[in-house]
Formats: sequence, C-alpha cells, structure tokens
Amino acid sequence: MSYELHDYVAMVADSHRTGAYARALQRMVRADSVVLDLGTGFGFFAVLAARLGARHVYAIDPNDAIALGPELARENGVSDRVTFLRGDSRDIVLPEVANLLVEDVRGVLPFHADRVRILLDARARLLTADARMVAVRDRLFAAPLRARREWAEDQAVLRGGAFGVNLGVVARRSADGWRRARIKPDQLLFDAAPLGCVELATVESPNFEGIASWTVPVATRVDGFTVWFEAELAEGERFSTAPGREQAAHGGTYFALREPLDVSPGDDLRFHFVGTQSGSDYAWSWDAAWRRGADAAWAQGPRQSTIASALLSARGVDALSREHQPRLGQTGLRLQRAAALMNGRRESQDIADALAAAPDCGFRDAAAAFQWLLRALRDLEDGAIAK
Repeated sequence: MSYELHDYVAMVADSHRTGAYARALQRMVRADSVVLDLGTGFGFFAVLAARLGARHVYAIDPNDAIALGPELARENGVSDRVTFLRGDSRDIVLPEVANLLVEDVRGVLPFHADRVRILLDARARLLTADARMVAVRDRLFAAPLRARREWAEDQAVLRGGAFGVNLGVVARRSADGWRRARIKPDQLLFDAAPLGCVELATVESPNFEGIASWTVPVATRVDGFTVWFEAELAEGERFSTAPGREQAAHGGTYFALREPLDVSPGDDLRFHFVGTQSGSDYAWSWDAAWRRGADAAWAQGPRQSTIASALLSARGVDALSREHQPRLGQTGLRLQRAAALMNGRRESQDIADALAAAPDCGFRDAAAAFQWLLRALRDLEDGAIAK
C-alpha cells in the first residue's frame, strides 16, 4: 500500500495514536539520543524528537512525502539535527548507529508489508545493541462479528444473482476476501479474546499464527471475525485499533465466514488465524471450529484464504513460487538501460533520448521516454534529501 499525503495527515491528526507516541518520546529522548525514525512520512516524529533535544535524527521513508521533511525541519528550527533519506532503509547506510528507534510501519494489522524484515535489518545494522524502542509490542485480539446490513446484502446478491446473471464464480472467489472497515462496537457479538503478541525487540519471523477461543454466552449467528491490535509503547503508553470511539486511524478488519455459524450458550468457539508473508504482501487464512460442550468433537469449518480471492493470472500465481525463474520484461529492460546510462553527468533528456532510440524499450517517442524516466528516477536516484 502506498500512502498519500492525506493518509499521513490523518495519522498525525489521530490524537489517540499520535498522543501516545508523543508522550513516550517526551520521556525517552535525551541529549545524547541518536534517533532512527523508520517510515517517517513527512517527518513529524523526526522533527518532534529533535525539538525534544535529540542530538541527531535520521528519518527514512521511500514515500515522496519525505520531500516535505527538510522544510518542516527548517520551520521548526531543527534542520541542523535531522537528516532525511528517501528510500528503503535496508539499502541505506547511516554515518552512525542510532540508540533510539521510533516507527509505526503498521497497516490495519501489525504485520504489514515488509515491516518485520525492516525491523530485523534495523536491529542488525542501524541500531546499537542496547537501543531503546518507542514501540515495544503489539497485542492482537479477535472477536466474533455480525456483518453490516450492506455486507449481508452484497452476499445475498452474489448468491442469488442479479438481473438473471448467475454470479456463482464471483461469490466463490469473494467469500474468502477480507474487508478493511471501521468496525462498530455493536457489531461485536461478545467480548474479545487474545490472539497473540508480537515482541518488536525479539521478533524473528514475518509470519504469524494465533488462536482465539470463547465459551459462547448467548445464542447468536456468527458472520465472521474482526482482528485488531493494541500497541504498547515505552513508558506505559499505548493505543488501540479496537472498535469504539477511540479506534486509531489504522482502521479495523472483517474476515467473513463462507456460511454464517449458529452457536448456542455453552458452546465452545475457536478462531484460527494465520498471516504468511508473500513477497512484500501478506496472505491471510482463517477458519472457525465449534463444539456443543467439552466432551463433544470439534466441528471444523472450511479453511479460508485471501489467496483464493486474489485476482491472479496463472503467471501471477507462478511468480509467487520460490522456484520461479524470473526474466526481464519490458519494464525491467527499461530500468536496466536507464540505470546503465545514469553516471552523474548525463542529463535526463539525454537518457530519455537514448531510451527512445532503443527498440526493445518500446517507447513511441522521446517525450514518452522522458515521462517514464521521471517516474523511474524515484526508485533509481540517490535517496538523500537536501536539508
């Protein structure tokens, strides 16, 4: 997921989340602090840490929003103590290691994109062995859910068809999708249960597996489950994405069951949830099991997975395999040629002209090559941002 400027603004404006981070930083930043801000966005936490007295802050983000950072730092009088670096932190070498880490590279769940791998690299290369972290752990919770009326209506259309068109193939594929949504407290059928915990100082695997269980208090119909997290920060600060008035900007989730499940008081209910990183994204899988009393056998629902709902071509599925043998396509050839031409002396227009003249790059003219090059330079150029 690529964030837009308004996404970063919404996160900063979320006083529940940002207030917890700010209070933790206020207690942790010292005069000798060298701070690493991963996923800095436009640099809010980086500038705040500098204003709180940090000796220096290194702020990293591949997103173009970081271009606002130097100006933000100048306006706040800390430009001499904040260095902004655009790019993937795993490709960046700092002039010194940091002793304090601040990051919120989460998405709707703590396991988001390459967050864990980025943390592993930062712990190995960019932080001192005794570095402190503002984010300490993320606790995951789950609760059975009643679907919103519009969601149920969507499913009814898929099962019954529309205007004489049988939508069975769409229904089968969409049943294993998940929704990102603002979950309302009245959608929860009963109390949340713990699903697992991520210790950010020691986590080693980007994958996750957890089980939440309940003894059913009232007769009801379960349409699916919601999963959220509570972020525990240093100095006892925390914020939560739980449904409710103070739900953080990250939002909530809805993992539907293919068929609603009717449960009765005293039944045992179990939700099994797995996140597996594939490339720089996650595949989620889940199932529900239930039994009518402690001595009864468990009835197992179908195993569902977002892989089943992903709209992948056969080539797209093959590309997810570790045995896949990739070869350069046209975009790869363009990038290869552009990188070879970039020597710090050749001007962008000259590079574009050379690309347009290469038949295997497939540009209709130099103008099209130049427009493509402007986009490609975001990934190819040096990530340093001028102060």
